[in-house]
Amino acid sequence: MTDLVVKPWRVPGKERLYVNKAGTRGDSVAWLDCKTGVVTVDVPEFEASALVKVEEWCRSSGSHVPPRTVKRRGEKTQPIKATPARVPQPRAEVPSLPPMRDEDDLARNLPGAGLESLVREGEEKYTLLVRLAAKLSRQRLGDSSTLRGLEGEQIVGSRLGALKAAGWKVLHGVPLPSGSDIDHVVIGPPGVFTVNSKHHPGATVWVGDKVVKVNRNGFPYLENSEFEANRTARLLTEWCGFDVPVHPVIAIVGAQKITFGAEPGVTVVDGEQIASVLPSRPAVLSPNRVDRVFTIARHRYVWSQIGKRGRKAR
Repeated sequence: MTDLVVKPWRVPGKERLYVNKAGTRGDSVAWLDCKTGVVTVDVPEFEASALVKVEEWCRSSGSHVPPRTVKRRGEKTQPIKATPARVPQPRAEVPSLPPMRDEDDLARNLPGAGLESLVREGEEKYTLLVRLAAKLSRQRLGDSSTLRGLEGEQIVGSRLGALKAAGWKVLHGVPLPSGSDIDHVVIGPPGVFTVNSKHHPGATVWVGDKVVKVNRNGFPYLENSEFEANRTARLLTEWCGFDVPVHPVIAIVGAQKITFGAEPGVTVVDGEQIASVLPSRPAVLSPNRVDRVFTIARHRYVWSQIGKRGRKAR
Protein backbone atom coordinates (compact mmCIF):
# COMPACT_ATOMS: atom_id res chain seq x y z
CA MET A 1 0.00 0.00 0.00
CA THR A 2 1.40 3.42 -0.94
CA ASP A 3 2.13 5.72 2.01
CA LEU A 4 0.71 9.22 1.92
CA VAL A 5 2.12 12.39 3.46
CA VAL A 6 0.60 15.82 4.02
CA LYS A 7 2.29 19.09 3.12
CA PRO A 8 0.79 22.46 4.16
CA TRP A 9 1.20 25.29 1.65
CA ARG A 10 0.58 28.98 2.27
CA VAL A 11 0.84 32.23 0.36
CA PRO A 12 -0.90 35.53 1.19
CA GLY A 13 -4.65 34.97 0.85
CA LYS A 14 -4.40 31.22 0.22
CA GLU A 15 -3.87 28.16 2.39
CA ARG A 16 -3.84 24.59 1.16
CA LEU A 17 -2.98 21.14 2.38
CA TYR A 18 -1.57 18.71 -0.18
CA VAL A 19 -1.77 14.94 0.27
CA ASN A 20 1.05 13.37 -1.73
CA LYS A 21 2.53 9.96 -2.28
CA ALA A 22 5.56 9.44 -0.04
CA GLY A 23 8.96 10.23 -1.53
CA THR A 24 11.00 13.25 -2.52
CA ARG A 25 8.94 13.73 -5.66
CA GLY A 26 5.69 12.11 -4.60
CA ASP A 27 2.75 13.06 -6.80
CA SER A 28 -0.26 14.81 -5.33
CA VAL A 29 -3.33 12.60 -4.90
CA ALA A 30 -5.60 15.27 -3.35
CA TRP A 31 -5.51 18.77 -1.88
CA LEU A 32 -7.60 20.76 0.58
CA ASP A 33 -8.52 24.42 0.21
CA CYS A 34 -8.45 25.48 3.87
CA LYS A 35 -10.55 28.58 3.14
CA THR A 36 -13.49 26.80 1.51
CA GLY A 37 -13.19 23.23 2.83
CA VAL A 38 -13.17 21.79 -0.72
CA VAL A 39 -11.04 18.65 -1.13
CA THR A 40 -10.05 18.12 -4.77
CA VAL A 41 -9.25 14.46 -5.49
CA ASP A 42 -6.70 13.97 -8.28
CA VAL A 43 -6.30 10.18 -7.99
CA PRO A 44 -9.66 8.44 -7.28
CA GLU A 45 -8.18 5.19 -5.93
CA PHE A 46 -6.55 7.13 -3.07
CA GLU A 47 -9.67 9.14 -2.17
CA ALA A 48 -10.56 7.31 1.07
CA SER A 49 -6.96 7.33 2.38
CA ALA A 50 -6.49 11.00 1.42
CA LEU A 51 -9.66 12.05 3.25
CA VAL A 52 -8.41 10.29 6.39
CA LYS A 53 -5.14 12.24 6.17
CA VAL A 54 -7.04 15.51 5.70
CA GLU A 55 -9.22 14.91 8.76
CA GLU A 56 -6.23 13.88 10.88
CA TRP A 57 -4.40 17.08 9.96
CA CYS A 58 -7.46 19.28 10.65
CA ARG A 59 -7.84 17.76 14.11
CA SER A 60 -4.16 17.90 15.05
CA SER A 61 -3.42 21.38 13.67
CA GLY A 62 -6.28 23.06 15.49
CA SER A 63 -7.10 25.04 12.34
CA HIS A 64 -10.69 26.01 11.64
CA VAL A 65 -11.59 24.55 8.26
CA PRO A 66 -15.19 24.68 6.93
CA PRO A 67 -17.06 21.36 6.59
CA ARG A 68 -15.27 19.34 3.97
CA THR A 69 -16.65 18.90 0.46
CA VAL A 70 -15.25 16.36 -1.99
CA LYS A 71 -14.68 17.31 -5.61
CA ARG A 72 -13.20 14.95 -8.18
CA ARG A 73 -10.77 16.23 -10.79
CA GLY A 74 -12.70 17.24 -13.93
CA GLU A 75 -16.05 16.95 -12.16
CA LYS A 76 -18.64 19.35 -13.59
CA THR A 77 -21.54 18.52 -11.30
CA GLN A 78 -22.07 19.78 -7.78
CA PRO A 79 -19.40 18.50 -5.34
CA ILE A 80 -20.56 15.96 -2.76
CA LYS A 81 -20.59 17.06 0.86
CA ALA A 82 -18.28 14.76 2.83
CA THR A 83 -19.48 15.80 6.29
CA PRO A 84 -23.15 15.26 7.26
CA ALA A 85 -25.09 17.60 9.48
CA ARG A 86 -24.13 17.33 13.13
CA VAL A 87 -26.54 15.31 15.23
CA PRO A 88 -27.01 15.24 18.98
CA GLN A 89 -25.64 12.53 21.24
CA PRO A 90 -28.08 9.62 21.67
CA ARG A 91 -30.20 9.25 24.79
CA ALA A 92 -29.03 6.91 27.53
CA GLU A 93 -32.39 5.09 27.30
CA VAL A 94 -33.64 4.05 23.90
CA PRO A 95 -37.42 3.80 23.39
CA SER A 96 -38.76 0.39 22.41
CA LEU A 97 -40.98 -0.11 19.40
CA PRO A 98 -44.60 -1.15 19.79
CA PRO A 99 -45.75 -4.17 17.74
CA MET A 100 -45.95 -3.32 14.05
CA ARG A 101 -49.14 -4.07 12.13
CA ASP A 102 -49.21 -4.27 8.34
CA GLU A 103 -50.59 -0.74 8.10
CA ASP A 104 -47.67 0.53 10.23
CA ASP A 105 -45.00 -0.82 7.88
CA LEU A 106 -43.83 2.06 5.68
CA ALA A 107 -41.74 -0.34 3.59
CA ARG A 108 -45.03 -1.25 1.89
CA ASN A 109 -45.45 2.27 0.50
CA LEU A 110 -44.92 2.83 -3.22
CA PRO A 111 -43.17 5.95 -4.58
CA GLY A 112 -45.54 8.91 -4.39
CA ALA A 113 -47.71 7.27 -1.73
CA GLY A 114 -48.65 10.56 -0.09
CA LEU A 115 -49.62 12.36 -3.28
CA GLU A 116 -51.36 9.25 -4.62
CA SER A 117 -53.80 9.38 -1.71
CA LEU A 118 -54.49 13.07 -2.45
CA VAL A 119 -55.14 12.33 -6.11
CA ARG A 120 -57.56 9.53 -5.24
CA GLU A 121 -59.42 11.75 -2.80
CA GLY A 122 -59.72 14.40 -5.52
CA GLU A 123 -61.05 11.87 -8.01
CA GLU A 124 -63.98 11.15 -5.73
CA LYS A 125 -65.26 14.69 -6.44
CA TYR A 126 -65.96 13.76 -10.06
CA THR A 127 -69.03 11.90 -11.25
CA LEU A 128 -68.86 8.18 -11.87
CA LEU A 129 -69.19 8.76 -15.61
CA VAL A 130 -66.22 11.16 -15.65
CA ARG A 131 -64.10 8.76 -13.59
CA LEU A 132 -64.97 5.89 -15.90
CA ALA A 133 -64.07 7.92 -18.99
CA ALA A 134 -60.75 8.93 -17.44
CA LYS A 135 -59.97 5.32 -16.58
CA LEU A 136 -60.74 4.12 -20.10
CA SER A 137 -58.52 6.83 -21.59
CA ARG A 138 -55.79 6.18 -18.98
CA GLN A 139 -55.93 9.77 -17.75
CA ARG A 140 -55.58 10.88 -14.13
CA LEU A 141 -58.00 13.41 -12.74
CA GLY A 142 -56.92 16.19 -10.42
CA ASP A 143 -54.76 19.25 -9.93
CA SER A 144 -51.98 19.45 -12.52
CA SER A 145 -49.28 20.43 -10.00
CA THR A 146 -50.18 17.48 -7.76
CA LEU A 147 -50.09 15.08 -10.69
CA ARG A 148 -46.76 16.52 -11.82
CA GLY A 149 -45.34 16.09 -8.31
CA LEU A 150 -46.61 12.52 -8.18
CA GLU A 151 -44.88 11.72 -11.46
CA GLY A 152 -41.63 13.24 -10.17
CA GLU A 153 -41.69 11.12 -7.02
CA GLN A 154 -42.38 8.00 -9.04
CA ILE A 155 -39.44 8.71 -11.36
CA VAL A 156 -37.02 9.27 -8.47
CA GLY A 157 -38.42 6.28 -6.60
CA SER A 158 -37.81 4.00 -9.56
CA ARG A 159 -34.18 5.18 -9.81
CA LEU A 160 -33.63 4.63 -6.08
CA GLY A 161 -34.85 1.06 -6.50
CA ALA A 162 -31.52 0.23 -8.16
CA LEU A 163 -29.77 0.67 -4.79
CA LYS A 164 -31.63 -2.20 -3.14
CA ALA A 165 -29.49 -4.81 -4.87
CA ALA A 166 -26.47 -3.42 -2.99
CA GLY A 167 -28.19 -3.73 0.41
CA TRP A 168 -29.58 -0.20 0.63
CA LYS A 169 -33.03 0.38 2.14
CA VAL A 170 -35.58 2.76 0.62
CA LEU A 171 -38.83 4.13 2.07
CA HIS A 172 -41.37 6.32 0.26
CA GLY A 173 -44.02 8.75 1.45
CA VAL A 174 -42.94 8.78 5.11
CA PRO A 175 -45.84 10.52 6.93
CA LEU A 176 -45.27 13.30 9.47
CA PRO A 177 -47.62 14.56 12.21
CA SER A 178 -48.09 17.83 10.30
CA GLY A 179 -49.87 15.97 7.51
CA SER A 180 -46.97 16.36 5.08
CA ASP A 181 -44.48 13.62 4.27
CA ILE A 182 -40.87 12.96 3.31
CA ASP A 183 -40.81 11.88 -0.33
CA HIS A 184 -38.05 9.29 0.13
CA VAL A 185 -35.88 8.13 3.03
CA VAL A 186 -32.83 6.21 1.82
CA ILE A 187 -30.62 4.22 4.20
CA GLY A 188 -27.18 2.91 3.29
CA PRO A 189 -23.54 2.76 4.41
CA PRO A 190 -23.08 6.59 4.13
CA GLY A 191 -26.03 7.15 6.48
CA VAL A 192 -29.58 8.32 5.85
CA PHE A 193 -30.73 10.58 3.01
CA THR A 194 -33.97 12.56 3.15
CA VAL A 195 -34.81 13.08 -0.52
CA ASN A 196 -37.23 15.69 -1.81
CA SER A 197 -38.32 15.22 -5.43
CA LYS A 198 -38.97 18.39 -7.44
CA HIS A 199 -40.50 17.95 -10.89
CA HIS A 200 -39.82 20.89 -13.22
CA PRO A 201 -40.20 19.73 -16.83
CA GLY A 202 -38.17 21.82 -19.28
CA ALA A 203 -37.21 24.39 -16.64
CA THR A 204 -33.91 26.18 -16.11
CA VAL A 205 -32.74 25.67 -12.52
CA TRP A 206 -30.11 27.75 -10.72
CA VAL A 207 -28.77 26.65 -7.33
CA GLY A 208 -27.31 29.22 -4.93
CA ASP A 209 -26.13 28.89 -1.34
CA LYS A 210 -29.51 29.95 0.08
CA VAL A 211 -32.10 29.60 -2.67
CA VAL A 212 -33.04 27.52 -5.70
CA LYS A 213 -34.42 29.46 -8.66
CA VAL A 214 -36.67 27.78 -11.19
CA ASN A 215 -37.08 29.92 -14.32
CA ARG A 216 -35.79 32.83 -12.17
CA ASN A 217 -38.41 32.30 -9.45
CA GLY A 218 -36.93 31.58 -6.02
CA PHE A 219 -38.05 28.65 -3.86
CA PRO A 220 -37.03 27.80 -0.23
CA TYR A 221 -36.09 24.24 -1.14
CA LEU A 222 -32.68 24.35 0.58
CA GLU A 223 -33.90 25.67 3.94
CA ASN A 224 -36.80 23.22 4.03
CA SER A 225 -34.55 20.27 3.18
CA GLU A 226 -32.00 21.15 5.86
CA PHE A 227 -34.74 21.47 8.47
CA GLU A 228 -36.18 18.11 7.45
CA ALA A 229 -32.80 16.36 7.62
CA ASN A 230 -31.87 17.84 11.02
CA ARG A 231 -35.23 16.86 12.49
CA THR A 232 -34.88 13.33 11.08
CA ALA A 233 -31.36 13.03 12.52
CA ARG A 234 -32.62 13.89 16.01
CA LEU A 235 -35.48 11.41 15.75
CA LEU A 236 -33.50 8.44 14.43
CA THR A 237 -30.56 9.06 16.79
CA GLU A 238 -32.95 8.96 19.74
CA TRP A 239 -34.64 5.76 18.65
CA CYS A 240 -31.53 3.93 17.42
CA GLY A 241 -29.27 4.76 20.37
CA PHE A 242 -26.33 5.84 18.19
CA ASP A 243 -25.55 8.83 15.97
CA VAL A 244 -27.44 8.61 12.70
CA PRO A 245 -26.05 11.05 10.10
CA VAL A 246 -28.76 12.40 7.82
CA HIS A 247 -28.00 14.14 4.51
CA PRO A 248 -30.58 16.42 2.84
CA VAL A 249 -31.00 15.87 -0.90
CA ILE A 250 -33.08 17.61 -3.55
CA ALA A 251 -33.69 15.49 -6.65
CA ILE A 252 -34.73 17.63 -9.61
CA VAL A 253 -36.60 15.85 -12.38
CA GLY A 254 -37.15 16.99 -15.95
CA ALA A 255 -35.14 20.22 -15.86
CA GLN A 256 -33.56 21.34 -19.11
CA LYS A 257 -30.51 22.67 -17.28
CA ILE A 258 -29.20 22.78 -13.70
CA THR A 259 -26.57 25.43 -12.93
CA PHE A 260 -24.67 25.77 -9.65
CA GLY A 261 -23.80 29.26 -8.54
CA ALA A 262 -22.66 28.07 -5.11
CA GLU A 263 -22.19 24.94 -3.02
CA PRO A 264 -25.09 24.76 -0.55
CA GLY A 265 -25.24 22.43 2.43
CA VAL A 266 -27.90 20.44 0.60
CA THR A 267 -26.98 18.07 -2.21
CA VAL A 268 -28.90 19.01 -5.36
CA VAL A 269 -28.86 16.36 -8.09
CA ASP A 270 -30.50 15.40 -11.33
CA GLY A 271 -33.10 12.90 -10.18
CA GLU A 272 -32.22 10.55 -13.03
CA GLN A 273 -28.66 10.23 -11.66
CA ILE A 274 -29.43 9.89 -7.96
CA ALA A 275 -28.61 6.19 -7.67
CA SER A 276 -25.03 6.85 -8.77
CA VAL A 277 -24.56 9.98 -6.62
CA LEU A 278 -25.59 8.74 -3.16
CA PRO A 279 -23.12 5.79 -2.96
CA SER A 280 -20.20 8.13 -3.69
CA ARG A 281 -20.16 9.30 -0.07
CA PRO A 282 -17.84 7.57 2.42
CA ALA A 283 -19.34 4.74 4.49
CA VAL A 284 -20.11 5.50 8.15
CA LEU A 285 -22.68 2.81 9.04
CA SER A 286 -21.99 -0.91 9.31
CA PRO A 287 -24.45 -3.36 7.67
CA ASN A 288 -25.88 -4.16 11.11
CA ARG A 289 -26.52 -0.48 11.81
CA VAL A 290 -28.09 -0.01 8.38
CA ASP A 291 -30.51 -2.81 9.26
CA ARG A 292 -31.18 -1.28 12.69
CA VAL A 293 -31.95 2.15 11.26
CA PHE A 294 -34.26 0.55 8.70
CA THR A 295 -36.11 -1.39 11.41
CA ILE A 296 -36.75 1.87 13.25
CA ALA A 297 -37.50 4.06 10.21
CA ARG A 298 -40.01 1.70 8.61
CA HIS A 299 -42.33 1.90 11.67
CA ARG A 300 -45.05 4.52 11.30
CA TYR A 301 -45.25 5.06 15.07
CA VAL A 302 -41.68 6.39 15.23
CA TRP A 303 -42.48 9.25 12.84
CA SER A 304 -45.64 10.09 14.77
CA GLN A 305 -43.37 10.97 17.71
CA ILE A 306 -41.32 13.56 15.84
CA GLY A 307 -41.02 16.79 17.79
CA LYS A 308 -42.31 15.27 21.02
CA ARG A 309 -40.10 15.77 24.07
CA GLY A 310 -39.59 14.06 27.38
CA ARG A 311 -40.95 10.63 26.44
CA LYS A 312 -40.10 7.79 28.76
CA ALA A 313 -38.58 4.58 27.43
CA ARG A 314 -41.21 1.92 27.06
